Amino acid sequence: MYLIFVISILSILMAFASKLTKTILPLLCGDSAEVKARRKEIAKLRTELGNISMREEYTKYVKCEREIGKLEQSLNEAKGRDNVKRVAYEYGLHYGGLAVLGLCTMYISIFYRYSTVIVFGDNFNFEPFGGFINFPTKVPNSISVVFWIVVNNFVARTVAGYVK
Repeated sequence: MYLIFVISILSILMAFASKLTKTILPLLCGDSAEVKARRKEIAKLRTELGNISMREEYTKYVKCEREIGKLEQSLNEAKGRDNVKRVAYEYGLHYGGLAVLGLCTMYISIFYRYSTVIVFGDNFNFEPFGGFINFPTKVPNSISVVFWIVVNNFVARTVAGYVK
């Protein structure tokens, strides 16, 4: 009975891996201290720039604008460095998680391939698909672990496709 639950959870996690990654990523990769400091400096200089009259203190106004331009350029460089780190984390989380889940699914499908998930009574008859549903167990009127994995993956991916 636990096998049904484990397979279902693995299928759901694999189907929603990209959505889970997008949820977890902001918790791991926030803005660096350098980016936060640059934003504070730019905000401070913009308020200063708003207090300076362009007509009366033109040189001071231009210097402040140039300083803001330099800070914005260094802010963009720092954001670029952060984006490289964010992309590495994103791909590592997504594909690393898929690899672990895939290995777990493979383990279950290999070592439990002759197990049945559900065995129905003699009053059920799944022919002409009975051989496909109970493959490789060959237990009549049953559903195999391999078939259960395939069906769960299909259903989970279909549901994940409808979730935004």
